[in-house]
Amino acid sequence: MSNDQKVFVPSQPLPPARTGVLTPFEPGTRILEAGFRLAPPFRPLPVDVVFEKDVAVQLRDGVTIHVDVFRPVGTEPVPVLVAWSPYGKGQGSSPSVMGVFGMVGLDNGIVSGLEKFEGPDPAYWCARGYAICNPDIRGVVDSEGDSVLWDRQEGRDCYDLIEWLAQQEWCTGKVGMSGTSYLAVSQWFTAAEQPPHLAAINPWEGVSDVYRDLVLRGGMPDTGFARQLQEGSFFGKNRKEDLVTEAELHPLADDFWAHKVPDFDRITVPAYVVASYSNTLHTAGTFRAWRRMASPDKWLRVHNTQEWPDYYDEANVEDLRRFFDHYLKDVDNGWEHTPRVRYSVLDLQGGDRVNLPADTFPPADVTATKYYLDGRTRTLTTTVPTGEAAVSYPVAANPAAVSFLARFDEDAVLVGYPKAHLWVEARDADDMDLFVLAQKLDAHGTPLQAFTVPNRAAVVHDLTDHGASILRYKGSDGRLRVSARHLDEKLSTEDVPAHSFDRVELLSLGEIVDVEIDLLPIGLTFRAGEQLRFVVSSRNLLGTLMPGIQEYTGANHGEHVIHTGGEHASYLQLPVQSQATTARVRLAADQDDSAIARFEVRAAQRALALLKAKLGRERLLDLLADEIAAGEAYLRDQVARSAGEETTGTTTLHAHGITAAQFTSWLSQAFGREDVLLAGHPEHYSIHAGGGRVNIVETLGDHVCSFFMREWDEAAADPGPANGRRSRIVLEDGTVVGGITNSFTDVADGFTVDLSVTLPASCGPTVIQHHLEHFAVEFHNWILRAASEQSALADG
Repeated sequence: MSNDQKVFVPSQPLPPARTGVLTPFEPGTRILEAGFRLAPPFRPLPVDVVFEKDVAVQLRDGVTIHVDVFRPVGTEPVPVLVAWSPYGKGQGSSPSVMGVFGMVGLDNGIVSGLEKFEGPDPAYWCARGYAICNPDIRGVVDSEGDSVLWDRQEGRDCYDLIEWLAQQEWCTGKVGMSGTSYLAVSQWFTAAEQPPHLAAINPWEGVSDVYRDLVLRGGMPDTGFARQLQEGSFFGKNRKEDLVTEAELHPLADDFWAHKVPDFDRITVPAYVVASYSNTLHTAGTFRAWRRMASPDKWLRVHNTQEWPDYYDEANVEDLRRFFDHYLKDVDNGWEHTPRVRYSVLDLQGGDRVNLPADTFPPADVTATKYYLDGRTRTLTTTVPTGEAAVSYPVAANPAAVSFLARFDEDAVLVGYPKAHLWVEARDADDMDLFVLAQKLDAHGTPLQAFTVPNRAAVVHDLTDHGASILRYKGSDGRLRVSARHLDEKLSTEDVPAHSFDRVELLSLGEIVDVEIDLLPIGLTFRAGEQLRFVVSSRNLLGTLMPGIQEYTGANHGEHVIHTGGEHASYLQLPVQSQATTARVRLAADQDDSAIARFEVRAAQRALALLKAKLGRERLLDLLADEIAAGEAYLRDQVARSAGEETTGTTTLHAHGITAAQFTSWLSQAFGREDVLLAGHPEHYSIHAGGGRVNIVETLGDHVCSFFMREWDEAAADPGPANGRRSRIVLEDGTVVGGITNSFTDVADGFTVDLSVTLPASCGPTVIQHHLEHFAVEFHNWILRAASEQSALADG
């Protein structure tokens, strides 16, 4: 496609809100030493890093762009990861990006601020033998040329950058790509150009068809986010593409839009694709690209949150490193045995299941099942209603919608691609904008929803009541302008209808037509008695994709009629997973097997205590010698990586029937009773006081560790709290690896205790959470033991 077909408008410099610490144009190379911190909110670098700033790279047409490169110090060549987007390469520390983290509830301290927005963090990757390249792409900030928006031109430009990177003396010649949203979309386009040195890609949620996903989803000119993207993300010295005007000039999916769809048949590079069910901007495009890309080595993981918390989650970053280590470093780490699909099933009541393995999506045990709309009873049934019935709504009325319910008599799981096949009619109109939604209701008929981000504050409630749908999941939605109902026979499948959008087929008076509407992929579990509600409406049921953008209003008038039953048997097709019969055993007087489970836990505790006593302390430590050595090595490594930075977590317990003084007195005496302390937690292996210090062998996170504590009443680093005790955790060689603080407060009929653990910052939130759970178990058991012994003394 020639640039003559594009429409351009003048660009503008970066506004202050988009400007970061590294935005100023300052070409040169310097060393960022371990411990370097870009600004107070961000994490420090764990290792020395070479920072090459504003390096000029010339593209094939003579345009010069500028890139920032972060790489490990040393002469050993390393692979490089590219983060391609129009977001300024120095924007990671800008107020706008920090504000986005705040909106979703992420701590800016999880990144260094050196990363590109939505891209890989040099602080992590350089410490593990990778370079990071952050480009200011064509037309952005100080780079030359006119910027384009999600276009094959970007694929050609990134091809040129990849081949330039591969020739640098510090590079092994292997290049990967990673990032979310725009940084994911650019990977489809780049991989389709097949640069020889692109070794692997990691698209983490992104549209894959600009027409169908961004500007004309369902054939409707909904350009609110396109305008925000165009006006709020492309800043430079020349011109930028006017996508909104282009959508007005090209309302059909003509050749113009074909150049804004990557050639999926040419994407053959290994790919680790990450998707979700809940991102109303990205979900359809991510799954489409996953289905259509030709790569024989492709993996899909479907998570249960929002892309930014998922992308920067410690465990997920480690998982991604295994993928890149395998393909960019040739590490034989077994990545090829990773399940090709890992999917999630949402519960919307806190019981989500994640990382469920499968060979395909949908999994092989899923059956597409038709649930027929019955206009007489407003229900969904698995048999065709014998009589025809029509339901309607005036589009100007409230409500401008009709809905149908299905109650599940047994537990059910939906995983895959829903679609609606509807027979519809427009009265007093020649077209219809239809919006559909499949949502979960509890057994009482209350709609169930779930936030996809950690922030659940009042402002986020306000934003997501109607709109900002990427932040709160309310169900699987779809939309279609009926005049755009023509199906693309080549791309459509039985599960996923695909529309050509190349023609307008208006309705005539009294004409009843059938339409197929694809809904976003779904992974949803229903317990017996819960319900599914299917809604058909003339209005946007979820509101805007993002906060603060203009909402699309359907182009409707007159009355919409939905025909059901008989020859016009409308249905909702759902992907129902086969449910193996689950054997259940319970006490006759109970509702579930929880009482039996408690019997088992107590028996397991007695058996473990017996085995520990039989083995004795020395034999037990001999058996665990390898695990203890590995645990100590882990802690030393975390201390080195964290460069003095620490992270702390706290859990609070409420105790009744015993005072804080009674418990702390008991605990002080209990340090001479190893059998009592070992019984506090199954993963206590030794708690031995001797030589003026206490040696504890237990788990920290998932690691068995041996460490020492001074007497509880000593302050190892800082003064302890007046109402509690504090100690630092020290390895046998004197390495300080953290601290523990207990703070007690008396309340009516008992006390509360704040239990805090401090560890090296690189341990991350997962290890902290594991140890807080450990605290909860051991102090629960110790407090109950103390109360029991206090009661026995009183009775005696």
